[in-house]
Amino acid sequence: MRITEAMLNRIIIGSINKSKSYLGEIQRILSTGKRINKPSDNPLLISRSLELRGKLRDIEQYLKNIHLASTYVDSTTQAVVELGTLLNNVKVIALRESNATATPDSRKSSAVEVANLKEQILNLANASFGGRYIFAGTKTRTVPFTEDGTYQGDEGEIKIQVGENQTIVINVPGDKIFKIEKDIFKVLSDLKQALENNSVEEIGNQISEIDECISQIHRWEGELGGRAHRIEIFQNRLKDMEVQMTKFLSSTEDADVTKVAIELRSAGMAYQGALAAAQQILQSTMLRFFE
Repeated sequence: MRITEAMLNRIIIGSINKSKSYLGEIQRILSTGKRINKPSDNPLLISRSLELRGKLRDIEQYLKNIHLASTYVDSTTQAVVELGTLLNNVKVIALRESNATATPDSRKSSAVEVANLKEQILNLANASFGGRYIFAGTKTRTVPFTEDGTYQGDEGEIKIQVGENQTIVINVPGDKIFKIEKDIFKVLSDLKQALENNSVEEIGNQISEIDECISQIHRWEGELGGRAHRIEIFQNRLKDMEVQMTKFLSSTEDADVTKVAIELRSAGMAYQGALAAAQQILQSTMLRFFE
């Protein structure tokens, strides 16, 4: 087949454009630092990159959920710890006033102290986090306890997703802490009544009741501590996964800058070579044309 001048020109121009295109591609990779910038660059790597980015988004959301869960559990734990402290104060009063050296007047004053402590405990029972009551079950917009200690919440559990098919319960319905074994509000009311009645026997009887209330609170402190520990484990695991996924994504998308710089130099030389060759061929063609 005879190669015409037009065919030769097309071959030359095609060669130059190919070299120029490759040079531009290498320059783009070097400027972005990424091997893939659009789906046509490498469909397989793009698919893998999108999958990794999706997993990273999931991990980011799980970490946000864990932060919420941790804050919620910490708020609940703080309230329970304060409750234990207040109950210990109540016990101190009961022990003091059960002593034979106590007087009717001191017991009346202590009844007022117990009433004040009961009010503080009621405030803890109605504690809120982010505008929602933490001891109301899932009825977080409802005040959990009335002034007489009646529970108005429900038994619902609030679950937060912390991983694929993994959730953790972050709340404790208030009746489980304040009423399910020992009714803390009733014990406080009975102690207040015993103090007002100046009944040494009844005051003494309430000490064991208070001890059971304190034990009840300590059990929940342990339960909440366990939840906080599990949350921390999930958090550490997710952070490790995030680092791992980020490394995988980097190895998938990021270019080897040193290698690309060498390729850029080679591509530049190839492009200049194509231009020089084209110039020589075209000059030769023009000479033949004028012969």
